[in-house]
Amino acid sequence: MTIARHDGKSQVCCDTCPASYPNTYADEDFRVMITDAKTAGWSIRKAQPPVNDEGTASLFGDKPRLARKEGETPQPYVHTCPDCAADERQRLL
Repeated sequence: MTIARHDGKSQVCCDTCPASYPNTYADEDFRVMITDAKTAGWSIRKAQPPVNDEGTASLFGDKPRLARKEGETPQPYVHTCPDCAADERQRLL
């Protein structure tokens, strides 16, 4: 899950490591939370679903995890903390 929700509060969590954006927000402030996280260097982008059952792990490493609760439709976004985003950029160079 990449958006943790508890008692009416939300928090962005990294899909790659256990890091989470340190601030929590009321559910109605979702857009503010996303804007603040992006300003702090988080990468929040649409996920590309796997084309087939094999995924792209053989080409690009791990396939993206899609945020969801058990039994729910996956959320189409990938959330990456600044440290993991920097590591991804380093690998691409």
